[in-house]
Formats: sequence, C-alpha cells, structure tokens
Amino acid sequence: MNNEIKMPPRSSGVLLPMASLSGPYGVGVLGEEAFEFIDFLHECGFHAWQILPVEPPGYGDSPYRCLSSFAGEPLLIDPGMLLVMGLVTNEELTERKTGFNDEFIDYDTVRKKQRDILKIAFSRLKTKTYKDFTPFWLDDYALYMALMHHYDNYPWQFWSDKSHRTRDPDALLKFMEKNQSEIEFHKFVQWLFDLQWRKVHDYAKKRNISIIGDLPIYVSEDSVEVWTGRDLFNADEDGNFLYIGGVPPDYFTTDGQCWGNPIYNWELMKRENYSWWITRLKESLNRYDVVRLDHFRGFADYWRIPGGSDTARAGKWVKGPGMSLFNALKKALGDLSLSLFAEDLGVTSVRVEKLLKDSGMRCMRVLQFGFLGGGEISHLPHNVPYHSTVYTGTHDNTPTLAWMEDELTGEKRDHTLSYIGFEGDWRQRGANTPIVKTWLRTLFMTPSSLAIVPLHDMLGYGAEARINTPGTASGNWRFRIPNGALDDIDIDFYKELHKTYLREDPVK
Repeated sequence: MNNEIKMPPRSSGVLLPMASLSGPYGVGVLGEEAFEFIDFLHECGFHAWQILPVEPPGYGDSPYRCLSSFAGEPLLIDPGMLLVMGLVTNEELTERKTGFNDEFIDYDTVRKKQRDILKIAFSRLKTKTYKDFTPFWLDDYALYMALMHHYDNYPWQFWSDKSHRTRDPDALLKFMEKNQSEIEFHKFVQWLFDLQWRKVHDYAKKRNISIIGDLPIYVSEDSVEVWTGRDLFNADEDGNFLYIGGVPPDYFTTDGQCWGNPIYNWELMKRENYSWWITRLKESLNRYDVVRLDHFRGFADYWRIPGGSDTARAGKWVKGPGMSLFNALKKALGDLSLSLFAEDLGVTSVRVEKLLKDSGMRCMRVLQFGFLGGGEISHLPHNVPYHSTVYTGTHDNTPTLAWMEDELTGEKRDHTLSYIGFEGDWRQRGANTPIVKTWLRTLFMTPSSLAIVPLHDMLGYGAEARINTPGTASGNWRFRIPNGALDDIDIDFYKELHKTYLREDPVK
C-alpha cells in the first residue's frame, strides 16, 4: 500500500446509525424508513450514508461490543416484511408497534418484542429457504446464541457448565440435539437480516448512495469469536485475559477508557499470515461499500491495560502489527486505499503518522476539535488535508450547537464565530437556522475530499441528541429521529452547497 496514493473526488455524506431511523417499531429497521432516508440523501445531493456497526451488540447495547463480527443485528429486521411474507398477522404486527415513543430506543422492550414476533414467524415457516444461507460463520454463531439464551444471556465466561465454556465436543453435541429448534431459529433470523440488508444496499446503489460501515478494531470479550478462537485473543479456557484494551486519558475522559476487550495475539496472527483479519475485512467490504477502521492508532501501537483494571491509567503503549498487517491485506484483497479510511483521532505518534502515510488511507478531522485550542490546529478548517474525511463532530461528540454552548468559553466562542463568519443569534435551534447553515458551509468548503455531517447537526439539535458519551456505560446509543423531522430540512440549500463547493461527484 505504499504506492502512489489515489486521490478520490470531492464528495459528501451523512452520519446516522440505522437504529436511529424513525418508524413505528421502537427502533430503526431495514424497511420503509431506510428507503426513504436513502431517497432524502439522493435528493439533497449527498453520496454516502455513514452508519455505525450493524452487528449484534452485547453488554450495554454498544455497537462497538458485538457478539459477532459477521452476524447482523436482529433488531434491524423489518417486522413489516414478515406480514408481506405471510408469517405474521395484522394483529400481531400491531402489537409489535405498541408501547414505544419517538424520542429514544428502549432496548429491553424492543428486544423482547422483536424476539417474540420473529419466533412467531419462524414457527409458521413452511419452506426451508433459509437453509440456503450458509456463510462460514453461521453454525458457530447460531450455536453460541442458543447457548446464550440457555444461560439467560450471560456471557460465556459465566456459564455454569464448564464443558460448554471450554467447547467440549460431546457436551456441545448433546446440547445441539436438545436445542435444535433454537439453533435453527437463529439461522432463520440471520437469513432474514441478510435478505433485507441486500435489498436496502441494492437500492442505495441505484440511488448512487454508498454505505460507509464502521469496523471496531477489537472484538468483545463475550463474542463468539473469542469463545471459538481464544488462542487468537490470549484468553484462557475460562475467558480470563492477561491484558485488555482501551485508550489513555484524553479529550473525552480523564481516566482514559478501559474497554475490557481482549488484546489480539498479534504474533500468532502474523504466523497465520493474518488470515483472520483478511476474512474479517473481506466480509465487511462485502457488506459495505467503504469501511472506517475504528481506532486506527491500535494498528501502530496500542494501549495495553493489565486484566482486571478499573481504569486505563495503568496501561502502556505497545507496538502494533503496522504495515505487516496492511501488506498482507493488500496482497489478499487488492488496493484498499479508497475502500478504507482511518479513525486516527486522539493521541497520535510518529509511528501512527507513518503507518497512515504508508497505508495510503484517508485520515479523519473533526472541526470541533480545531476550535478548542491545545494544539489541535490540524482540525481547523483551513488545515484539513485533501486526503481526509472531515466532520463537524462524530457520534462521540456533543451536537455542534450544544458544544458551542457547553464546551466553548466566551473567548473561544467569539473566535469561532468570527472564524466561520457568523453574526447573529447562534443559540437558535432548528434545521434551517443561520448558524446551522454557516457551520455546514464551513464543513463543505474545507479541502477534505469527503465531508460528513451528523444528522443531528443538520437538524440543529442540542445535547439531547447526543449518540454516545465515551467512557460512560449507560444511556448511550438511544437517539432516534422524530417522525417527520426530515421534512424540516431545506433540500435546495444542500443542492446549492454541493454545487458551490464542487462536491457533486459520487463518493469513492
């Protein structure tokens, strides 16, 4: 990947988790609202929809702590399709819609109702078409999820039967014989997800909208990948880890972030020619058009924390796989410089900057960071490089209008308003207020080849619309678009932005 960098055209996108779509089911799904959102993006002139991971989350409902690196989140399955397929009744679908509001996702309630209606659909299935869906990961995943259900959704480290924790073949065979229906149910669910995902993805392609996915650098400690391949993650048979991942104290947290996930056995992965990573990335690029590599820093050097630590302060930097990994990926999958971009925020180093350059990937810039001082001038609009992806803020940031009020001091705020050329009432909320349009003009005029705006900034929302607060374990990932909110957006304004700032080419 250290060849001449291919320069992509200037383009744009919108950041919104699929689960945050509006709709009647308490969570966004791969149905009518997804198609309508794609139409909205196309009409505005955007070229990409950036989402968060769509794999099934574990503890805390975080999409960055997935039970599988390959399966799809059952909550995203559109129950309305089950009616079209003749697998549920109108009354059952009506029941699935009751008990929700438009303001946030109630995960406990949604999960129970979604499982109930999917179970009903599975019980009425007359054909076995779902059996034609046989990806390499499905058997282990379905067995793992059946075991999770058997143990009341406790992680595998807490299963009472050690033979299940250690994957004793005879014990697993006995379990499969007794729980075949539950195992088949999870295969059916994944077939449904794949069917609906492909319909949405194909429609996006027809509308010239690329889907940008997000690949968490680590897997969750309670994932099927760790359960089935613990040697790759330095885990013992009971799921104890000598070291865990995280990041040191930074802009978001004073104690750093102690993620709890296992650290990769990079030496073993290298001996195996990084086959696990090649497979993972290949599957991601089959699902998405472009992939953001979360926490790119960890490939250069990663923060290694002693197992059992409560904070990240006791960690230290350890050298990562570097170009050894990316050369193996390029050899197996071809030039990925336009298919991937790096999330290289936070503490950086010479090694990180060199890896970014050698790999040929776009870096990331966040305008909010540029105005906070403290040496973050590389995030100021005029300093943003062409070969980058730029945001007003990401899913980890406060919505920009709330950030101006809560995180900028009076002097810094005055400088920021002067820089972006705004005079007037910056406290106004709403999709078409002058302060929102000024921020988005600033974003679009940056040199960056790909400009992405979070939908909550387009809508002019405040702190109530924050998607995630790093370092906190609860209250995140719940934001939803209110019904009809997109109707308030001035589509002509965005058409003009794309034309004025030469962002009319499709994302690549």
